[in-house]
Amino acid sequence: MISYPLEEGSSILELILKVRWTIAAFVFATAAVFAVVYLVVGGAVFPTDDAFINLHNAQVIHDGHDENYLGVPALVGATSGVHLVLLLAIEKVVFSDTVALYVLGASCGALYVLGLFFASINVGCHRSEAMLISVGGLIFAGTLFQLLNGMDTGLAMAAVAWNIKLLTDKRRTIWISLLCGIMPFIRPELTLLSVGSMSILLLESGTCRFKIAACTTLLLGAVPFLVWYWFDTGSLVPSTVGAKTYYFADSYADWPNKLLFVALAMARAAVACFPLFLCVRYIRPRSAGIMLAMFAAIFIGSYFWKFPSGLAHNGSRYLYIFVPIILFGVACGLSSAARTKTLRLIWISIFFLPLGFGWQLSDYWTHITGHQKSLSDAVRWINENLPDRPKILVHDAGYVAYAGHAQLVDLVGLKTPAAIEFHKQLTYPSAGKLRSKAIADIARSFNPEYLLALQEWDEKFGLVDGLRQEGWAVQEVYAGRASANTPASDIYHIYKLRKPVSAVSQS
Repeated sequence: MISYPLEEGSSILELILKVRWTIAAFVFATAAVFAVVYLVVGGAVFPTDDAFINLHNAQVIHDGHDENYLGVPALVGATSGVHLVLLLAIEKVVFSDTVALYVLGASCGALYVLGLFFASINVGCHRSEAMLISVGGLIFAGTLFQLLNGMDTGLAMAAVAWNIKLLTDKRRTIWISLLCGIMPFIRPELTLLSVGSMSILLLESGTCRFKIAACTTLLLGAVPFLVWYWFDTGSLVPSTVGAKTYYFADSYADWPNKLLFVALAMARAAVACFPLFLCVRYIRPRSAGIMLAMFAAIFIGSYFWKFPSGLAHNGSRYLYIFVPIILFGVACGLSSAARTKTLRLIWISIFFLPLGFGWQLSDYWTHITGHQKSLSDAVRWINENLPDRPKILVHDAGYVAYAGHAQLVDLVGLKTPAAIEFHKQLTYPSAGKLRSKAIADIARSFNPEYLLALQEWDEKFGLVDGLRQEGWAVQEVYAGRASANTPASDIYHIYKLRKPVSAVSQS
């Protein structure tokens, strides 16, 4: 088996020098792919509003305060502290913040590809096959478009790939414990992978000295982020998962509906990566295979229990952390007695690869030409026609804060933490039946003058009708313009709000 672990007395620099041309080739290839996309789409554009939450959080750190969500710290609404730190670092050398976020996505893509390559080499894959697996990882299941989303998805995938690489080194080092300390602050669900990996490291490591060093390194990776979150938000963990859980209120939904959510998401994922996901049975060593299987089971189980609809959000982005695990299974299959079976599965997969790639491409293009174009036009209208900084109720909390100049109230709670309590008391225990009342109570508490809402959200959650039923006067004043043939559901609308007469008389 070929691997690149650190030898006794060697350094990380020596390891980098040993494989510098391989690293350079992968970085160049990934950068070339991102550069082509940049030219084709006309710049650093992102398909999801959440990407602009990241950019807005960076703005708040630069400015020292939030002019849109008054009194709200930067880390509120930031799921990934590591992603935010990296964005801030790149912004020091890249003039445009959107380009900086795009460069971060490309960098995460390069790290992901490199992690796949070294993990494949570790289990004995031939260099050429390892290169095909890692570069193919950009295309597999449409992964490229998840790396382009401006969120922490690519960073999480890179973390999983490198976790596997470090876990399969011939001689494990404390670099894996450092990664385990950082992973929970890349994505909260990676805490499960950190715990599993550290368990293997401590159980299979020989000396007590190494175990102490590993635990110390774990703390060195985790403590800075724990302290940052605590001082900035008063909590040790991000509030974003809780805000979404309470708003979407899936936990108390009927079991058949929860099963349907999970089954549809998993079926779509299975088709997109068919039949290569069958290669996970070839993963070795056995301890790593068992740990990764437990990680997958707990991950899917927790989403089923608390947030099943979340598995379909943003192009099913949360499921993409399993892509490097599947591709590692392919590498294990190619370098084992199951090579012939694995090659057969690879040939069959050629007929399914276009499905996953096509789905993600369609979703990406629809969002950048529909959702985001309509949203940017609506925000432009707000800036030009509402110069007095009115208070606006929103459900997509990113772009309107990044590019707009109004006071904002996030009805979901990602950027307005006080809204979470309303959904926790009303929306969540009622499985969404009292969501309209919770939103109306949020509106009464903050007295917004306008509502900015995507038609799809309005139709799904009855935002306008719910406010009207609670006595609010709601009048549409503008609809954001988008590309031709954009579905009506992808258009953002601006509504003027007037609170109920009873509330006016009481005030």
